[in-house]
Amino acid sequence: MYKGFFEFLDKKARQTKKQLGLMKQVFETNNMKVRDFMETESPYIFLSNTSPNPTFDGIRIYKIGETLAFRVQNESDTHPYGRSYMLDVEAMYNDLLADHKHEEKAAKIVIKQIIKELNSFFEQSEKAEKDFKIGAFENKPDSLGKIAIRSTGTDYANLVNSKS
Repeated sequence: MYKGFFEFLDKKARQTKKQLGLMKQVFETNNMKVRDFMETESPYIFLSNTSPNPTFDGIRIYKIGETLAFRVQNESDTHPYGRSYMLDVEAMYNDLLADHKHEEKAAKIVIKQIIKELNSFFEQSEKAEKDFKIGAFENKPDSLGKIAIRSTGTDYANLVNSKS
């Protein structure tokens, strides 16, 4: 019973490494800088940021369940942060295959879409970072010299009673 389970896990790990290896080849053939970290406990590839003035080094591409995903990462060997974005390559391919009926043509279109999507992510992230930095310095005090800070939680300070 246990042997079958470990064989299942081993097969999943090999499949993940194979898929990540294919993605690495796709990026390399499109002149993108990529490193693999396949021999870690949780295999992933690191794709360097393509924007001209990056605020982060790149993204970690890894597998969640049956789907590839990516997250922002400051450096290639640090932990990622922020939310995960799905990169459902198989669904993209199946949709295009239904339209084009030629496997090779559908695969080429999917590759172009993935590259376009990730480059767009890098560009939009850079723009959002610039907008955030500009907005952060535009806080101006009101007529009393106070700045209002928006709170997302309960303000317990207003519940404290003063005994003077």
